[in-house]
Amino acid sequence: MIRNVIAAAALALFGMSAAHAAPPIPLSIYAKPARLVTLPDGRKMNLFCLGAGSPTIMLDTGLGGFSASWYLTHATLAERTQTCAFDRAGLGFSDPGQMPRDATNEVSDQRALLKAAGIREPIVLVASSMAGLNARVFASTYPREVAGLVLVDPSSPYQDRRLNEASPTRRREIEASPLRRCGLRLVSGELKLGDVDYAACVRPLPANYPDDLRAVILARAGDLYRHQTVLSESDAMAGSSSQAVERTKRSLGAMPLIVLTATNTTRGNPLIPEAEQEAMAKVWSGMHDEIAVLSTRGENRQIVSGHGISAERPDAVVAAVDDVLAQIAADRRGRIGFTKPPRGKGR
Repeated sequence: MIRNVIAAAALALFGMSAAHAAPPIPLSIYAKPARLVTLPDGRKMNLFCLGAGSPTIMLDTGLGGFSASWYLTHATLAERTQTCAFDRAGLGFSDPGQMPRDATNEVSDQRALLKAAGIREPIVLVASSMAGLNARVFASTYPREVAGLVLVDPSSPYQDRRLNEASPTRRREIEASPLRRCGLRLVSGELKLGDVDYAACVRPLPANYPDDLRAVILARAGDLYRHQTVLSESDAMAGSSSQAVERTKRSLGAMPLIVLTATNTTRGNPLIPEAEQEAMAKVWSGMHDEIAVLSTRGENRQIVSGHGISAERPDAVVAAVDDVLAQIAADRRGRIGFTKPPRGKGR
């Protein structure tokens, strides 16, 4: 009941109706850059901001993704406050970045992007899957720059090792991944762009992508640095990104923090025995419990969905962000209304 009252107060503060959801952004918008922001080193990163207000919400997508991943939630969140999706270096319309593409370098890029774009801190980080590692490093290293966190079925340090312990079959499935084998062959020079086998290097595009967006993605898929970026991000998950999360790990105090756990992330693969799938599900949710306890207000919510919660359950993402904004709004009101007690004798 208290939570509902706080949420309603925050929605009033941000001028929103709880029942309102803006229509999805037309996907053709993502067929060209929104705003190319120049970083101090001359590189450009693509930034797509909608709405106005503070705190700014920053949307960071999963492995190999780009800003279009948030098209179902972006406009709705922008009616709460300024909401920005961005393409990490080497993805979407952003220039390549320094290798390795791990959490340390990607957080450095994101902070440089915020400063160059004139976005004031603290921000709310909304990060999906692999980007959850980046968000954790950001929040732990620069807690004064982060007002709240929503982690959407996030990755955890050394998750492959922990999941493989629950499912020996999974390890064999990962090693057999055609996308990974293809990327390694491209980077090594064994496979050339345009070869017959190259088609296996391009992920199937969602059926609802319009022709102009499809054309842009397919044309830019031939840039070798994109495959290098994805491979580097993937390798860093089990290496330097996991190390960075563990190295910077700290209590987040009372920072608003909501973790969304997809109930079906580890389920549905007919090649993996059901008992192993259930064992992985416990490990997956358990890792998210470990994240939630970093804040005294942390929460792990179970969402009936596959791994792509932002596409399957955008309502769950919006609800989580609303609750984080509600907590931030309540904290702001508390600070504004706080009056120091008079200084008495002996104090």
